[in-house]
Amino acid sequence: MAQGSGARAPMFVLLAVSLGLAACSAVPLPANLNPASATRAETPLMAAVSGGHIDDVRSLAESGAALNTLTESGTPLAEAVRRGEERIAWYLLSQGAAPDLAVAGQPTPLMVAAEAGAGRLVRLLLSAGANVNVVSAEGATPVILAARNGHLSVVKALLSAGANVNVSQGGQSLLMMVVGGGDLLTAEMLLAAGAEVNYRSPDGQTALDVARARRNPDLEMLLVQAGAEL
Repeated sequence: MAQGSGARAPMFVLLAVSLGLAACSAVPLPANLNPASATRAETPLMAAVSGGHIDDVRSLAESGAALNTLTESGTPLAEAVRRGEERIAWYLLSQGAAPDLAVAGQPTPLMVAAEAGAGRLVRLLLSAGANVNVVSAEGATPVILAARNGHLSVVKALLSAGANVNVSQGGQSLLMMVVGGGDLLTAEMLLAAGAEVNYRSPDGQTALDVARARRNPDLEMLLVQAGAEL
């Protein structure tokens, strides 16, 4: 009998956990986390975020201000990220602000942080579940935006979080863009992360062609050592 009871115990635990998760998923979101829309002028929370007033942000959130309101300039979280307000961004995320919510055609908070090289905000958004491979209307991803602006530490954080190293935009691979900018350190990082060294653009160019056109022997040697076809 003891053996039979022991065999049933794990199944009982799994069932309890499953029922618990199902119960949690059935709980509706608090009203202030529901998606909403308003003009910026109608949103006191946006004004508090813009001014960097963390106490006012807390007070408004606690009184039920909508955290996921889309205005013409984005959400309160996007505003906090845009202004580099790390404490406010952390607070909004801790209260359930949606990390990827953005106006159609506008960058997500992670894109804004990546392009600005705001490493701590990037890591904060990633830890909150932001989509690391989100694509902008122009075809850019967060890692493209970070690499194009020379933010090496941000590129590293994004790659560690699963960013696709073989993305392309306008027919150029990320590696080609970095080589075109002459950024040896970022090129090394991309290659170490598995960037395709022999990717060809629609016009037949490779990263090695770009390095040669820029007369950059260091990058040329790096690419050859990584297996670039001569």
